Amino acid sequence: MSMQLQRVAGIEVGIETVGGADDPAVLHLHGFQVDHRVLRDPMERVYTACPGWRRVYVDVPGFGIAPPSAAVGSSDEALALVFALLDEVGGGRPAAIVGQSWGGYLAHAAAALRPDAVAGIALLCPMTVPEHAARDVPEVPPVEIPADIAAGADEADLDLFREIAFVVDAEQFGFFRSAVLPAVRAADPDALERISGAYAFTDPPQTVFAGPSLIVAGRHDRIVGYRDAWRLAERLPRATYAVLDGAGHHAHLEREAETAALLRGWLADVAAAAR
Repeated sequence: MSMQLQRVAGIEVGIETVGGADDPAVLHLHGFQVDHRVLRDPMERVYTACPGWRRVYVDVPGFGIAPPSAAVGSSDEALALVFALLDEVGGGRPAAIVGQSWGGYLAHAAAALRPDAVAGIALLCPMTVPEHAARDVPEVPPVEIPADIAAGADEADLDLFREIAFVVDAEQFGFFRSAVLPAVRAADPDALERISGAYAFTDPPQTVFAGPSLIVAGRHDRIVGYRDAWRLAERLPRATYAVLDGAGHHAHLEREAETAALLRGWLADVAAAAR
């Protein structure tokens, strides 16, 4: 099944479902400006060794194929949509959530506020501090992009890659050009402006999610860093936290083997907790 539009709580959302209808669900939430493609292929490689999950990939309104919606103009409203998605895809059982960057912000809040609906959370380079100036990020020199990799690319695109990446090779730049750039270009400018203007939750959750939790951070992440994610991990009683050397904001790609191993362990923990 390819990505298709589906109405959830009256809102058009992009959804692709992979796996058996009776399998437990894992909801995948992408980061800001990008879409489901930042997670889809890397996660599918994880599931080849972990069958038995129904994977639900989402394009939030204004991203990917999903048209912008007046009902989703803030992180608060995006979170309300996540609640509706959990009810839609769970099949009467709690669903696990994989969230990348902004998707991690939404995933953690959903788990804290609706623990009955969430079986576990895996946060990949999660955004935990909405205000950019307040983030505790490392000082990382800009990466140098070899001429043969940068050939023919626009300077603005190269600047975006430098912000995200730490590993600079043909494979990483190829993923950037095939999955990240098209998503950034497709994102609706008005939706981006509305959501970024209301990026922080009005009432951040104060409760603690007690289920299996995984946080993977990039040691060289210029966007969200890794220290703020550790502060979140300290609050979660069942959290595994890993900060990966040699990785930027896309640690799940730049250190894919290590991240995949951590995700497989987390999936096993989620399955065990559900028994």
